[in-house]
Amino acid sequence: MAEGTPSFERFAQYRRYFEIGFHPGGDLLYVTDTTGQYNLWRQPLSRDGTPGYPRALTNERDRVVRSFACADDGRSVLVLADRDGSEFYQIERVWFDGREPEVLTAAPDVQHNFATGLFPVAGGELLFTDNSRARSDVDVVVRNLRSGTETRPFPTGRLWDSPQFDRSRTRIAAIEARSNTRVHTFVLDRKRSKLTEVLPHEEEAIVACVGWTADGRSLVLVSDIGRDFQRVELYDLAKERSKVLLEPKVDLEFVRFAPKPGVLAYALNDRGYSTVYAGRLGRPASRLRAPKGAIQPVVWGSPFALAPDGKSVAALWSSGAAPAEILRLPVPRGPATWATDGMVGGVPGGPLPPPSLVAVPGPKGRPIPAFYYRPKARPRGPAPAVLSIHGGPEAQERPSWQSSGLYAFLNSRGISVLAPNIRGSTGYGKAYQREIHHDWGGGELEDLKACAEWLAHRPEVDPHRLAVLGGSFGGFATLSCVTRLPEYWKAGVDLFGPSNLVTFAKAVPPHWRRFMAQWVGDTETEVDFLLARSPITYLDRVRCDLLIIQGAQDPRVVKSESDQVVERLRSAGRTVEYLVFENEGHGFTRKENSLKALGAVSRFLEARLL
Repeated sequence: MAEGTPSFERFAQYRRYFEIGFHPGGDLLYVTDTTGQYNLWRQPLSRDGTPGYPRALTNERDRVVRSFACADDGRSVLVLADRDGSEFYQIERVWFDGREPEVLTAAPDVQHNFATGLFPVAGGELLFTDNSRARSDVDVVVRNLRSGTETRPFPTGRLWDSPQFDRSRTRIAAIEARSNTRVHTFVLDRKRSKLTEVLPHEEEAIVACVGWTADGRSLVLVSDIGRDFQRVELYDLAKERSKVLLEPKVDLEFVRFAPKPGVLAYALNDRGYSTVYAGRLGRPASRLRAPKGAIQPVVWGSPFALAPDGKSVAALWSSGAAPAEILRLPVPRGPATWATDGMVGGVPGGPLPPPSLVAVPGPKGRPIPAFYYRPKARPRGPAPAVLSIHGGPEAQERPSWQSSGLYAFLNSRGISVLAPNIRGSTGYGKAYQREIHHDWGGGELEDLKACAEWLAHRPEVDPHRLAVLGGSFGGFATLSCVTRLPEYWKAGVDLFGPSNLVTFAKAVPPHWRRFMAQWVGDTETEVDFLLARSPITYLDRVRCDLLIIQGAQDPRVVKSESDQVVERLRSAGRTVEYLVFENEGHGFTRKENSLKALGAVSRFLEARLL
């Protein structure tokens, strides 16, 4: 590194966030890694949005707080946490008066979950999901907090999620997931033991419950039956009839509902940028005043929240020029205010330019949307560039401080970054999203080739100094690029990406396996197809140096997916750097591990490209 050039660690000195939400009294609640580990914090907000001093509510060192749900009486909060990225989440109740937390689940090999937002205290029942009965299923569980007895009132053998009581606690709404793009909502009448589907459908579509109305007569839903984009509907249970409240022509995201004031808040995703709206249910919503940017997706939980009184929206907001921070938006009008300021020490070199939204010419003339990050000080002559591939695969690149500031660091060294939304990405309708289904290593590789060609022919880019990087599915796509498009790359970085689709699909968590034949391929009847799409089949074609990073506890992409690549390449005499984190799962939950891993990425790319 040149003398005086700031290190990657300087760009990564900021606070990262998971779930954000509100206390019934108006204070902001959020999960952040200020202490080096993700914990739950509470921060007062004045009426005009001026932030007060934050205070930690948990002090986890070895466990990761993922998300929370606040009690409607404001006295306690449910916290979801796991150890070393294992994803076996346990539930604790944390009291705001400082008394000792109450352990509600303690089964270290069971995954628990609950609906976020407010949970009702009256009635003495806890509503959650777990897979204790069968690891391949997720059941709805009702626990009596006085007696400790539990019932599983919904049919077993399914994947249930986000159960919610109505106000009287006589009915429970829950969603059943059958795939990423097929979701059903059911309502259970507890008195009559009657289960009814809401808006039943046979097509591959989503009907998901947002929440109950205060009178318990209706459900607020999102649905995409018969259309490419989701809409908001109000479903009357007695009449079994739905009224469309909102039918946008772009992607609908992060819908929230506050039942007591009857306020609906939502965001629209237009080509990766966000606009936020809120208003009384059934009336025209107001567009809230926010700077140009996007709601930043988080690894866990939600980056969007509506206060229980309906008077404030909080969103984790990013322009791509600085780390994402929590933005408070008053409803229905008023100036936005920043609730947090998590960049420690400031960005080296002052404000950075946000990325440009570009359209890369794709196969058959269809453009590929992408964000292009270019250095503030343009290098003289052609310079290196990196193609960054998002995970998911059903996720979306947004203008953001990606990978803990890695994009900004690369820009500071004169390296451009292209971050595309190839087919399979969300945000462009379900037809585009579904193109990745049963086609990993197929059409999206054509898109990535088009992106490599676009970079190689840019006048500011040196075509002999291109690198490719990605994590999870992006890691798989990186391995596909360096094995099946080897002529483009000087270097590649794979973070916990599958290498063999047969072994990957067999080793995923048990409750995922029912999706794998449709999503990736059948490991019994389509072995040849899957191996033809797997990077492991083409390792002899690799020309560039590789850095591979893996969490030893990863339950989604197990360590052997990376081991087999490293062993094969090293035995063939190829240069492979391999970093394994013994106390991490799928991604990084400890700040020191994130700094070590992404610092290694920054130095690896700098050494190969500069």
